[in-house]
Amino acid sequence: MFDIQVIEQAVFMYLRSVSFNAVVAIIQSWFNQTVLTKEVLIDHIEQLAERIPSNAEITAWLKPKRSGYYALDGTYMKYRGRGFVLLILFDVITLDIINWEFAIEETEESYSRLIENAHSECRTNVKGLFCDGDPGLLKSLKNLFPGVPIQLCVFHKYSRVGQIIPFVRVRNEIDREIKRRVEAVLFAQSKDEAIKSLKELKSYANQHKKHKKLQQIIGILKRNFDLLLTHFDNPEMSPYNNVLEGFNYIVKRKTNLMKGFKKPININRWIKLIMLDWRFHKLTESEYKERRNKSPLELADCKLPKIYNWMRYVRENYDVSGT
Repeated sequence: MFDIQVIEQAVFMYLRSVSFNAVVAIIQSWFNQTVLTKEVLIDHIEQLAERIPSNAEITAWLKPKRSGYYALDGTYMKYRGRGFVLLILFDVITLDIINWEFAIEETEESYSRLIENAHSECRTNVKGLFCDGDPGLLKSLKNLFPGVPIQLCVFHKYSRVGQIIPFVRVRNEIDREIKRRVEAVLFAQSKDEAIKSLKELKSYANQHKKHKKLQQIIGILKRNFDLLLTHFDNPEMSPYNNVLEGFNYIVKRKTNLMKGFKKPININRWIKLIMLDWRFHKLTESEYKERRNKSPLELADCKLPKIYNWMRYVRENYDVSGT
């Protein structure tokens, strides 16, 4: 009963973090009558998501260029008590999504499958890799990309230590000193300075052996410590992976609205919409001038016209041949 453009507009509003009920109210205000319910809107989203090309099909069509610098991460989610992880392969320069998949858990096999299914997109000319240090992910990267520099996210390590001793509200002088020494290690200005600061932190820990949390922090910092220092030998690589961490936050925030979905298959459809919406959306408030008002696809050298609703653009222009 609805024109396809009305449905595309409703879905677009929902993708911009407007709730189902708010979208329904806006649509009803247009027609000045009760023409749409939350249940009907969800049904239309399911149908639209099924018709839209997949992430790989959009890539084959628009042919985005890859920088060679990639980040990989997993975001854990729950749906009606069932846990799963969303694995993402991300270009850290263009901010484009190369591939994503669901898995039961983060393992070497699941990450290898994520990479392998991206085909040749990220198997050649790989310059640098970013991750959070998950053991399965590290095994997969070292096996598939031997010799390629791997940078662990320094801020992720800092946040992990902050779970042991809260750094936001420091409770006492010892914790304040521990925080200072941890920051001296993780935010050092040179490799030698980082190594020296870790050595000094170990010495400090030997003087406070009764402080069990301090011993735990030492263990966290020592684990894959050499991969925290990669950026010193590869200055073109950042010590942080904040872009992907920020994107994961967006995914989680939007999937919090998924309670209305009745079937597990719709999780896949909704994530598909979120991922494609990210690839087409304009980075209007980016702190980097070269990214401002460009979408990840445009940053990847895809020639696109001015697009107001990417779903309509894809529907009217998608070329299955990729020409």
